[in-house]
Amino acid sequence: MRIGIDARLLTGTYTGDRTYWRGLLKAFHEILSPDEYRLVLFSTRPVPPNTLPESPLYEYVVAPTLSERFWSFFRLPRLVQQYQCDLIHTQYTVSPFFRVPVVTTVHDISFMIEPRWFPLKDRLLLRLMIPASCRRAQRVLTVSETSREDIITMLHLPPEKIIATPNGLPEGFYPIEKAPAQEFVKREYGIEPPFALAVGVLQPRKNWELALLAVYFARKEYGLPIRLVLTGKPGWARHALEEAKRELDASSWLIETGYVPDAHLVWLYNAAEVFLYPSFYEGFGLPPLEAMACGTPVIASNGGALPEVVGAGGILLPPNEAGLWANAIRTLMHNDSYRDALRLKALEQARQFTWCTTAERTLEAYRQAVRL
Repeated sequence: MRIGIDARLLTGTYTGDRTYWRGLLKAFHEILSPDEYRLVLFSTRPVPPNTLPESPLYEYVVAPTLSERFWSFFRLPRLVQQYQCDLIHTQYTVSPFFRVPVVTTVHDISFMIEPRWFPLKDRLLLRLMIPASCRRAQRVLTVSETSREDIITMLHLPPEKIIATPNGLPEGFYPIEKAPAQEFVKREYGIEPPFALAVGVLQPRKNWELALLAVYFARKEYGLPIRLVLTGKPGWARHALEEAKRELDASSWLIETGYVPDAHLVWLYNAAEVFLYPSFYEGFGLPPLEAMACGTPVIASNGGALPEVVGAGGILLPPNEAGLWANAIRTLMHNDSYRDALRLKALEQARQFTWCTTAERTLEAYRQAVRL
């Protein structure tokens, strides 16, 4: 079987979409024989070195373009036909001009669940493209049972068409002794312990104002000398976060690092006293999984699929009760036996998510799509 992959996201910055392709394609390398399968990776730019292992399974096709939208709608279908692919796998966008079965991955439809989390232009474009793409595809993959149910319900699609293929744990996240981790973070970023860590794009859905409030109350009500380290790419609508910073006078205890590479992120997870993830909604939620794999205590919201990911490996709380989050921070910092027990549960929970399982489920979806 020749499987086409719209691999453009492999060439971009480290995001959840790039992590998905990288984890899935590396797992295919482990479980598939190149005598039976060929993955044709179509892209507008070369895939950076060391992104994927050297393998006869992969065939790279670079087709430059001046317009990504034109490329995905018109050029990619022609390339798929030219290279005689039996199937094409995309993320989100499905051109009406494909002449082979299509599998697409839609991580979530949060733009329909709460439109105000997105800029007007983005949500209009997503509403125009995603439902139509899901209808065109033979199979739609998504990354949790929660997201699967949302897609079935809100897009009125048959249940058998939507398949949950949860993400695996990204590589490079593992426990490190706290002292050297804290020393690394102090040397590279000037951050003194103790601190709570929050990781993600700075956008309204992530609800970072609650993380600020939780640390503020932990400091004010319980006297904890804890800082908040906020790590992630800039997003849109930062005004709410900026307003919260001013109201809480957080300049002395809030540290914003901006984007941090994965090679540094593992040290930040291990150096933190606690990881905070107050997102209103997630289709999956990779940062809590990464934190649990490091053995870092996780406090996450109970929004969307986060209970599926965190399970018993962390503390799940409502995303609008800052006092409960502050109390949970205090408990984790003062109760060593509880903290140690939660650490063991977190490591066990993280081990349940593997990219090989994702790849096996994805391969079955390919087979279903081709048989239709």
